[in-house]
Amino acid sequence: MDEKLQVIIDDTADKFKLENHTLKRHHIFREEIELHETSYIFNMEWVPNDAEEFDEDYNPPGTVSIDVDLESKLVKRIIFVDGVNKTEAEFPPAASTELTIEWIEEQTGLEFGRQFKLVHEEEKELLFQAAVDNVAVFPSGSIEVEYNEEGKLSLFSIDGFFPNEDQLNWEPFSLTAELVKPIAKKQCKLLEIPLEDKEKWESVYGTATVFVSNDGKRTLSFDEVERPNSYIDKDTVIEWQEPLREGFTKRPVDLSLEATPEEVFSTEKSTNKVVLTVDDQQQAEETSRNFLRSEFPEESGQWKLSGLWPEKGYIFAELKPAAPDVRVIDRRIKLIIDKNTYQPVDYIDNSVIVDMFEHFEKAAQPKLTSEEAFEKLQQHIEITPVYVFDKKQNKYILCGKIDCAYGVDAVTGDVVMLDEL
Repeated sequence: MDEKLQVIIDDTADKFKLENHTLKRHHIFREEIELHETSYIFNMEWVPNDAEEFDEDYNPPGTVSIDVDLESKLVKRIIFVDGVNKTEAEFPPAASTELTIEWIEEQTGLEFGRQFKLVHEEEKELLFQAAVDNVAVFPSGSIEVEYNEEGKLSLFSIDGFFPNEDQLNWEPFSLTAELVKPIAKKQCKLLEIPLEDKEKWESVYGTATVFVSNDGKRTLSFDEVERPNSYIDKDTVIEWQEPLREGFTKRPVDLSLEATPEEVFSTEKSTNKVVLTVDDQQQAEETSRNFLRSEFPEESGQWKLSGLWPEKGYIFAELKPAAPDVRVIDRRIKLIIDKNTYQPVDYIDNSVIVDMFEHFEKAAQPKLTSEEAFEKLQQHIEITPVYVFDKKQNKYILCGKIDCAYGVDAVTGDVVMLDEL
């Protein structure tokens, strides 16, 4: 056992009073975080000493799985199998939100109100989200806490991003409805939504969620904000003269997150920052073209390379139809490319999902214009201050989240709740 890991094991056993448990398994896995970086998580599975005999691949009730970040030494997850908690640890009890918040602050080093806020509360379940002075952030982080029927902790988990003061640009929120109105109007678009109970597509006008910088000069789409920082926009139509007769053969893909102590504690380990070079991008584009030539030989010009990003030692290429589609469920392919050889190794095609709606009745032709629809929608549009991670500045900037829970039926002109369709 590595000495550094043994220290964490001993500290964990002492902290959570696991003297009546035995460490049966442990391993290290990578967890990708912001800024192209990777953190290493040490997972420990502690089995109660009074557990009945069990299969080696099976964890009996009462087993507690604990994840610790190897750099910060902070606990990331605590999961009790079947919700059974046999420890004598001083966890906060259920129905005591204040004590739970204090315990979370102690475990995470975060400050309630300043860096996270309560968004959902039930007797045996609490959900928190990342925040800056109670203002939401995107991409966000979340903290979950659950209790069993006895009121004892059964789950604690923290995931995502919680910005600190060094990552923020502080400023007062200054967006007004007058400034936002023309921006929101541009986001009002015709959509086709599948109605499963009627087996038909419905034409509806809605406004896409968008983030507007506090000065009103920039807009960031929801997809743009949620993408990995390493994502590179392409929007390149793929064409070819001749099909490629060589068939595509899928190969094994190693997306394993396992890591060794040598990788983690090596003084020569890399910074884990991965950026695609110009050559990487050109090679990936050519690989994408050859893949399409092979799999869709008659569809030259009908596909586009929408973006590239590195992940787990591979290059991922996102392929979409070149022609825009108003349907909310659109076709897309995720092509996985070997980073060293630039050979395609596998792909994920959502055609199965798209084909589920192939027999649906086509949407009726709209009778309203987008301008007429927006007149009905504008009173329902919400402007919410949020902090958004700006990849250009490498900081969270204050924005207004422009959102609308309603849509307008493009045929009847009725205002409808989008969640109810």
